[in-house]
Order: sequence, then C-alpha cells, then structure tokens
Amino acid sequence: MSNLPAGVTGAIGHALAFNLRHYGQQFGTDDLRFTDLYVDVIKALKWVHSVDPAMAVRVARHALQDAADEGDKLPVPLKDSALCLRHSLTQSSVPYGKWSEDQADAFVTAVLLDIN
Repeated sequence: MSNLPAGVTGAIGHALAFNLRHYGQQFGTDDLRFTDLYVDVIKALKWVHSVDPAMAVRVARHALQDAADEGDKLPVPLKDSALCLRHSLTQSSVPYGKWSEDQADAFVTAVLLDIN
C-alpha cells in the first residue's frame, strides 16, 4: 500500500490523460509518438515512481486507458499514447533526470502488461 495520497496520484493521472488527449487532437496520432508531454506532468509521474514504482505504473495505466476511452469524441489509441509516454520519459526533468531508453521501455512495458 502506498503512502501517497489518492487525490495526488489521481490528479497526476488525470493531468497525464488530459495531456495525451490534448496532444492527440492537436498533433494527430501519427506525430504523437514524437511529442514531449508537459514537463511538469512527466516530472510528477517520475516523482511518484521514485516513491512507489508500482503506484506509478497504476497511475500511467489509468491515464493511458482514460485517453483511449472510446466514449471520448477523439480517443487516443493506446499504442500511440504508450509511445508518446515512452518518448517523454526520456526527456530531462529536474531533479529526476533523463531516463534511458531502456528505463522508459521497461516502465511502459510494465504499464501495458498491467492493462487487463
């Protein structure tokens, strides 16, 4: 069980899902995989990961699922959201630094494996 407040992790997840949806609409799914998500959203997710890696996986999983929700007007395909998140995790964010390609791949793989 995580010591992180549910309201905080929920807000981070909503921000991540909103950012994915917004960029999916703005840039289209073809370019989404090369788009950097908001640095503060990525920094927050990396903070959660530094405190509780399993919680970070759950937060990201919920965000990717929310962004892909077909009830939305313009859902973002799960694959495109995952590639965008992977790319964004490799960008530098103080104080959590720049994740390697392998770190980002491992995290996003864990997120995708957590989806039912």
